[in-house]
Amino acid sequence: MLRLFEHPLSPYARKVKIVLEWKGVPYEPVFVSPMDTRSASFRDFLAASPRLEVPCFVDDDGTTVFDSTIMLDYVDEKWPANSSLPAEPAERARVRMLEEFCDTQVEAVNWGLMEVRFFKRAEGALADSLLAHAREQWLRFWGRLERELHGREWMNGATFGRGDAAVYPHITGSAFFGMPLEAKFDRLADWAARCADQPAVRADADQLAKWLKENLGGGAGAAPMPVVRQYRDHRLEWMMKSGGVDVVLRGLEAGTIRFQQEFE
Repeated sequence: MLRLFEHPLSPYARKVKIVLEWKGVPYEPVFVSPMDTRSASFRDFLAASPRLEVPCFVDDDGTTVFDSTIMLDYVDEKWPANSSLPAEPAERARVRMLEEFCDTQVEAVNWGLMEVRFFKRAEGALADSLLAHAREQWLRFWGRLERELHGREWMNGATFGRGDAAVYPHITGSAFFGMPLEAKFDRLADWAARCADQPAVRADADQLAKWLKENLGGGAGAAPMPVVRQYRDHRLEWMMKSGGVDVVLRGLEAGTIRFQQEFE
């Protein structure tokens, strides 16, 4: 059984869990905070993810794998039945490019929404400006994702799979942080509703709802205390290009922003 180190709010962890559930690969979820160095599971987490990033997992034979894309490649190669990718090379490439788009450009916008709405790193005119920029980008992204569904029932093609698992957490994430899918994107809305009915997606949603209830009272209010957040490439780029340079500088000064952990 895979021992999966994860955080329920991480779209990368959610992507991996949805695929594991869909393929029927057994796993043990282990909640971990990258900054909680005193927890009993932290040493094992650090061994599996020297960059202090979730998700990562440890296989029964001791193999450790981090980075959600590499993790799903490993899963499909070890358990090839019911592949999470389409059969045709061109479609596989399309889904992988869609996954990369979500893991970088799309994730960065939701990260920014979380920084403003949840962690309150910007207020007043700056917050309004950042949120307006996020909405402009989401309008483009929703349009792009809507086009992916032209002639396809699923992001993955004919059947549910990795492409859907890569996109769905970001669609629900934007809604969670106050930027729900707009009604004019009806094809995308229909797809999201079909995804929500998938048993693998429901399993992930149940885990997330349970964590939210236990830790945040079920909602996305303000963060209860200062938290050190990791700014890596696409997240830092989004904040800087969106006018949030002061957010980054204040966070660095206060010690509530960190960059990617170096390998040891």
